[in-house]
Amino acid sequence: MKHWVQNYMLSRGTQMAVDALIVLVSFVLAHVLRFDGWPPRPDAQKMILALPYVVMLQVSVNYFVGMYRRVWRYVSVPDTVHLAGAVGVISLVMLVLRLVIADGRSMWVFPIGSIGINFLLATAGMLGARLAWRVVCEKAARAKTQANGVKLRTLLIGAGDAGIMTAREITRRRDLGLQVCGFLDDEPGKIGSVIQGVSVLGPTYLLPEMVKKHRIDQVIITMANARRKTVRRILDLCEFAEVPVKIIPGLYEILGNHVTVSNVRPVEIEDLLGRDTINIEAWLEASQSSYVGKRVLITGAGGSIGRELCRQIATLNPASIILLDKDENSVFEAERELRAACENKKVEIVPAICDLRVKTRMRQVFAKHVPQVVFHAAAHKHVPLMESNVAEAIFNNVVGSQRLLECAAEFGVERCVMVSTDKAVNPTNIMGATKRVAELMFQAQAVRLNGGRNYSCVRFGNVLGSRGSVVPIFREQIKNGGPLTITHPEVERYFMTIPEAAQLIIQAGALGQRGEIFLLDMGEPVKVFDLARDMIRLSGLTVGEDIDIEFLGLRPGEKLKEELLIAEEGAETTRYEKIFVAPPLQYDFARLEAWIADLTAAAENGDEDAIYGIFSLMNIGFRPNNWKPKEMAAGSFQ
Repeated sequence: MKHWVQNYMLSRGTQMAVDALIVLVSFVLAHVLRFDGWPPRPDAQKMILALPYVVMLQVSVNYFVGMYRRVWRYVSVPDTVHLAGAVGVISLVMLVLRLVIADGRSMWVFPIGSIGINFLLATAGMLGARLAWRVVCEKAARAKTQANGVKLRTLLIGAGDAGIMTAREITRRRDLGLQVCGFLDDEPGKIGSVIQGVSVLGPTYLLPEMVKKHRIDQVIITMANARRKTVRRILDLCEFAEVPVKIIPGLYEILGNHVTVSNVRPVEIEDLLGRDTINIEAWLEASQSSYVGKRVLITGAGGSIGRELCRQIATLNPASIILLDKDENSVFEAERELRAACENKKVEIVPAICDLRVKTRMRQVFAKHVPQVVFHAAAHKHVPLMESNVAEAIFNNVVGSQRLLECAAEFGVERCVMVSTDKAVNPTNIMGATKRVAELMFQAQAVRLNGGRNYSCVRFGNVLGSRGSVVPIFREQIKNGGPLTITHPEVERYFMTIPEAAQLIIQAGALGQRGEIFLLDMGEPVKVFDLARDMIRLSGLTVGEDIDIEFLGLRPGEKLKEELLIAEEGAETTRYEKIFVAPPLQYDFARLEAWIADLTAAAENGDEDAIYGIFSLMNIGFRPNNWKPKEMAAGSFQ
């Protein structure tokens, strides 16, 4: 096979020659059809005289509109539109000449019927040539794959848009060594139909039967908005059929990017525990108006949530994103990743190495970049670590938030959103107590500024896959052969994925006005023990035989079950699904500043007992489970 066939590429000269031949034949045939035979002598002479000019002009127009930069092997609907437009230019010129020039003997005056027929024939001919080449290339690719003998018989679950795109790419990519044997889909109207040359064999419950009947080597779940229960059910069927299963990313992960086979990955715990995806188009429409053209600062931009906030804010077309973090390595990595993602966007990426606790540095950043929107995601979050580093928790989570709010007020930030946690509800640990105090500080700021500025907090549970969270720890333990360590068999937690959390933070942030706390619908709580068993199972291993699970006992400050709502807060629905709002509770905000000053002084003195005592007096529901206070002088902290 020649080199130009092997590469599935036609040279520009070859493309132009093929189009020229098609235009020539189309123009002549249009006249033959118009006159129901060879045209009369005057019309035949005009046709022959104009023929080279028509061919040359059509090829030139094709060239200038970029038709010869498009690869024929991948001809698509947009190519058809461009091609019709290029042919339409010449047809329009001929039509105008026909209507303007009164002399019917002019070389450029053709019957309107000939012009219309020529448009149809030329467009159909050039499109047909491209489609024929695509068919030839795809047949050659399949032949090469089959000749190499490398192919996995693949069953696709879901014959929607994502499934069709996946099937199309598998057909195009000869290097993948995959053969699509069919779709399974639960929509009755699709069963028995043929899509992209692939049959829809039946509903998903027939999976074990179809695996056996068609000798399937692997299954790919190609539903970009698959419900978690559906994924779990298909996983169970694949396990029963003893066939490996993979999945394409959810819509919340790809945010409108095209699905490619390179995105396909094994089913992971996030696919089973994350909530059902939100409507991406509705999310973009609802969120964009609050952030488009804005200067957005994100604290903790190098962390898991902060980095995802940066990625998703970038899709909303802000003027700039300021990545603020005290960890230079995290900022370096986040900046590189964001610049690559924003390569084709007019978004300024600004790295800012800054410790929230240093007010002079914070003021420098705010004065230089004047952010209009702030997302406060920076915080110490590890409960056991903060139990043994109490003063650091105060400095970072309380004093850092205080410095941020001071700068936000001074420089007129329009919208300020704090990322909070379910551990702030009736906290039993220092980390949760500091986050509850930070929530109150944001609410106090909203009351103090009283209109014109929007302050709010977003409270949610555990984030799957974030740094230091249970999922990466379990993955590492499985990799090392176990055991998986759990604090208690009855421990329950709420879970959501990082992209889901970031999307809802952004959407809730657009709603905040007067210090509200927005609660994300976390679904049902999950037992960590069940999570561990699922992860072992997804790894192809068996609990007890391959990997053991051990219980260590609750750590200092931990609860068996987390809460999202303080009993007195109440929660109301918002105009966005899966986001609820709790209005601010009545609180003595005038006394709050004094409490914060006491906490700061106690942290500076390293007096942990004083810190525990102050939290206990602050009416934040603080109930530490590992603090045994020393006797305090009467009237302390009053």
